[in-house]
Order: sequence, then structure tokens, then C-alpha cells
Amino acid sequence: MKLQQECVACIIAQVKNVTKMLHMSAPIQDAAMKDTLDYLKFVNYESCTPESMGDIWRIMLGHIGDCDPYAAIKSRCNLEAMKMVPSTREKIARAKKPLAVALKYAVAGNLIDYGMEHPVSIEEQNAQIDAIARTPFAIDNSDRLITALVRAKTMLYLGDNAGEIVFDKLLIERIRLMYPSLDVSFVVKGSAVLNDVTRADAEEVGMGEVARVIDNGDASPGTVLPRTSEAFQKAFAAADVVLSKGQGNYESLSGVKKDNLFFLFTAKCDTVCVEAGVPKLSIVCMQNRSI
Repeated sequence: MKLQQECVACIIAQVKNVTKMLHMSAPIQDAAMKDTLDYLKFVNYESCTPESMGDIWRIMLGHIGDCDPYAAIKSRCNLEAMKMVPSTREKIARAKKPLAVALKYAVAGNLIDYGMEHPVSIEEQNAQIDAIARTPFAIDNSDRLITALVRAKTMLYLGDNAGEIVFDKLLIERIRLMYPSLDVSFVVKGSAVLNDVTRADAEEVGMGEVARVIDNGDASPGTVLPRTSEAFQKAFAAADVVLSKGQGNYESLSGVKKDNLFFLFTAKCDTVCVEAGVPKLSIVCMQNRSI
């Protein structure tokens, strides 16, 4: 999904949110914004938004002076989400279609995103997750996903944000119960970027209990394949099923040539809604429309 003019306004809004959230001084906020605007003057509109945000994140780190400024926020999101595990696991187990409900909770957890233009509080997030999990998918290709899983030997699960990783784990747990011979790898970022998951987040929530944890070798808030490591690219190509979480992964992978690539996300911005053909804040379980 190529960068669009509307995405530039969103990038600028995200930079404002990040600088305020991290309590950067006014002069540093101004300097970070100036560098961002300078970068955007020459941005490549053939690239995707996560690629540009990865570049801008590296620019911002030069002003922040901290390689993982979201670490405390991410940990709090993880710990708060973990409080919901017992009740959520029970709801999944009692459901007539446990996998369908686990998918709903995983995508509902996608609401936990401090990269949003108007992020909500953790308390609001927790209250909304249950409600979102009860809503229907705007696009529901979960039957195709199940068909692909029945035949699969390997699955690559592309993680997105801290907090929601807890619900990713519950979904993988359910998938492993249904398909115990399935080899599952959970993918984190190569280094910290915004509130995207890293190995530290995977360790904090115990992801290693249900999946092998690997990183993609990059620090873009999505999966920009040319920037990822050779090891990850081989794993991506070889996987029988790829389950891609979050809007950033959709923006960076939509349309790539890959069989059995599925996107699971909440549509949070207008350009993604138009591209996917869904209303804003819809939840989506969609098979890739390869080009």
C-alpha cells in the first residue's frame, strides 16, 4: 500500500503525539518536527507509510537520546492486558467457535496502539476490548484461514504492538490446541520502534510458551520486506501460513505475492479503510489480495 498525501498529515500528527507523550522540551519538539518536515519534502510516495515512519523514528531517536523511550508504556500495557487473560481464556474456551472468538480478541487487542492520532487510555482500552470482541468482522475470511491451517505445517505470526501481544498469545494457544503439530514462530521487531513488540515484550508475556520467537531484523512499524533480515525473508517465504497483525503490517504487506497470507487488524485510518473497503474502526480478518 503506497504512501498517500493523507498519510503525511497522519505522520506529522504521530510525531506531535510522540514528542508530547515523551514530555520532550519545546525546543526539542520543534527540532524533531523540523527534521520530520525536511524528510517529508523528499519522501518517496512509492514507499509505504511504515517505511517512512521507520526513517522518521530513527531521526527522532537522535533527539530523544533513548533507544526504547516507550519501554515503560509498553510494559504497563502488557501487564494491564495480562490481567484480562483468565477471563478472556474462559470466554474463548466456552464459545461455540473458540477459534473465531480468539481471533476477535486478538484483533480487539489491536486497539492498544499509542501510535494512533488520538490514543486512548489503558482503562478505556480494556473497557473497549470486550465490546469489540463481540462485533462481527467487516471482512471475514476466517474460514479460509482455518482451511489453510488444516493443511499447514508452519505458521509465521507477525506481531504488532505491546499489550495486544497478550491476546496474540491466547490466539496462538488456541491454534496450537486445534493443530498441535503446527510449528509456530512469533515475529517481533529487530529493535524498538514506537510501541511495536520486541523480544523484551515477548519475554514479559511468556510468548515462548506457545511459539518460537524470532525477530525480523528491522525497526519499521510494519514489515517492510526489503529492510528485513535475510533470515526473516527466508522464514516468510517458507511459511505455509502467515498471520499478519495490525494496520502497519497491512500497509506494508498488502498485495505482496504470498500464498496464505492473512491480515488481522482494526481499520483505524481513512486511507486504510478505503484500501480495504471497510468503515472506520471495523475489525478485519482478510486474506491477501495479491497482485
